[in-house]
Amino acid sequence: MKKLCTAFALAPSAVLAHPGDHHATGLPHLLTEPDHLAMIAVVVGVLGYALYRWARS
Repeated sequence: MKKLCTAFALAPSAVLAHPGDHHATGLPHLLTEPDHLAMIAVVVGVLGYALYRWARS
């Protein structure tokens, strides 16, 4: 659990650390930038795995 909390604590700083042009804002920006898409995929994967483990117990 401590590792998971640490990962969540570090995740926002990793997302904010990217350089680049922010030509779009809001949802279009989140869905068109590869770094944001990767972070969304990681969060969905972790939540999906946690839900799977919870449902099987």
